[in-house]
Amino acid sequence: MKKIISRITIAIAVAIALPTMSFAMVINNQEQYPNSICKEMYDTIGVLLTVADKAWTSQDEEKALFYSTAAANYATVYEVTCKR
Repeated sequence: MKKIISRITIAIAVAIALPTMSFAMVINNQEQYPNSICKEMYDTIGVLLTVADKAWTSQDEEKALFYSTAAANYATVYEVTCKR
């Protein structure tokens, strides 16, 4: 019984991991964004972090969380599409 559960768990893990890994390979094969777009994106990350910091120092935690999350999302896109 334990072997069956173990095999099912492994099968589920592989079923989840394979599409994720193949999606990452597709992203890596795509071309990089143009430098002008990457610069704008990089500058936007800085602006969002500045606004988040000002909101944090003014005790507006909800606004700070919103802008820091947006900056993190932009940073992820920048990392994937610009920084290679």
